[in-house]
Amino acid sequence: MKKSSDSRSPLAVALEWSTRVTAISLQMVLPGVLGYWLDLRIGTKMVFLILGVFFGLASGLWSLIRLTREKH
Repeated sequence: MKKSSDSRSPLAVALEWSTRVTAISLQMVLPGVLGYWLDLRIGTKMVFLILGVFFGLASGLWSLIRLTREKH
């Protein structure tokens, strides 16, 4: 088993990863929710919802790619 150079406790490492996953999840979902709210508020039919979903997915995937390329 590879020994980690991280001196933090396993709980601290787990909390860091859960925070990262939660942040990326919100980054993917919230633009779609905001777009849906804007569509209801302005009266458009799914224009901002679709833009929000695409933007959220693109930015979330970009964050996941950056996360996998990080060296720990």
